[in-house]
Amino acid sequence: MIGIVIALLTGCLTWFISWSYIKLLFFPKNPIIIGNYPLESALHQMIKKLPIDNLIEEHKSNSFTTILPFIDTNLDSFFKERLVQKLPIISMFIGEKTIAQLKEVFIEELRQLFPDLISQLSKSIQEDFLSILSIKWAPILETVLINATQKLRWISFLIGIIWGGVIYLFLTP
Repeated sequence: MIGIVIALLTGCLTWFISWSYIKLLFFPKNPIIIGNYPLESALHQMIKKLPIDNLIEEHKSNSFTTILPFIDTNLDSFFKERLVQKLPIISMFIGEKTIAQLKEVFIEELRQLFPDLISQLSKSIQEDFLSILSIKWAPILETVLINATQKLRWISFLIGIIWGGVIYLFLTP
């Protein structure tokens, strides 16, 4: 009788250990600060290591030259059409040469602001990505992993029962 209890307890323990490994990937959902040490789930730690900001950093300089024609066209449209419609008096003082100078000034200012803008955008994207993964996808992934590892947990339960039986055989004289 004691041998069966030991085997069942060992089997339950191994099942619980294999189940808790899966749960530890997603627990805690929000980081917990213990002293100076933050305790967070393995999923959050992996997400934070994703090189999202590095990918954006690599494309910073090329991106501005890529969108420069778009900016130029929109600035042209702004100065020649929308600004004149909103402030008709300005059209008397602005000619093609002034518009060209204003466009140069605006493009140079945008060229200087663009890296900082992209950096802020990448930080925002990374924070949004983390929150979307943790709020929306983490429960789905957890359910999928729990279901996918069900056979492994039963195998670990059976191995635990066998191991408990072996322990009992060695402990009895």
